[in-house]
Amino acid sequence: MFKSKALNVTMFTMIGLIVISVGLYFYVSHAAQAKSEPPTVSEIVKNLSVSTDEITTNLRGNKFIKISFLMQVSNKAAKDELTKRQFQVNNAILYLLSDKTEQELQGKNGMNNMETDLKNKLNGLMKSGKVVHVYTTEKIIQ
Repeated sequence: MFKSKALNVTMFTMIGLIVISVGLYFYVSHAAQAKSEPPTVSEIVKNLSVSTDEITTNLRGNKFIKISFLMQVSNKAAKDELTKRQFQVNNAILYLLSDKTEQELQGKNGMNNMETDLKNKLNGLMKSGKVVHVYTTEKIIQ
């Protein structure tokens, strides 16, 4: 191509580096995009969730509640940690409920506030991951 052999080697090296760089860019951007996809329901239930047992306790006032939750976590290590911390999860639920009245737990906003409070409390305990969402799976107030 060029009369100078050194110039030919330099040119082909630069072209090769550019091709490799472009290929790496597309590979990394595709891998990052694939990781950002939300987990499927099956993955959440199998690998990223921890359920509580049914908890019956009294509310502030003369009412009782029977409730259970499912907590979705960010990764498998967080699931293992939260499973080991089940006694702290139950303790946090009991403390939060003991300070709530029946009216504070009524309706969509009431349950949303309870789930958010529980998520924040549990995230304060977690070291390897976090609680992404708390779902109420059962609730009866008497």
